[in-house]
Amino acid sequence: MRIWVAILILAGLSACGTIGDDTRYRFGVSADRPPSGNMPTDATLAWKANQICTQGYQVLHQDTMNAEGGLHIIDNHLQCRPYSLSLDPTTYSLSAMF
Repeated sequence: MRIWVAILILAGLSACGTIGDDTRYRFGVSADRPPSGNMPTDATLAWKANQICTQGYQVLHQDTMNAEGGLHIIDNHLQCRPYSLSLDPTTYSLSAMF
């Protein structure tokens, strides 16, 4: 029984480790906006990123490209925050554990 507990603990800890090459987990989200700029575009970009990254994200850089009709295309290059092991017993109630 002690061996199985040790194996389960090691398996749980290994799931929280980094994969190594974080450049594979970078991606981009884009939206268009008028040249004067507006906040709904920023909210749209944040909404798109939050649909992919459940633990939050970090904006690496932002590109702006000209489009037809005087519009701009905004492209955010993002990286999701990694998962981390959280063993905070105060966030769980006893009824939820059993």
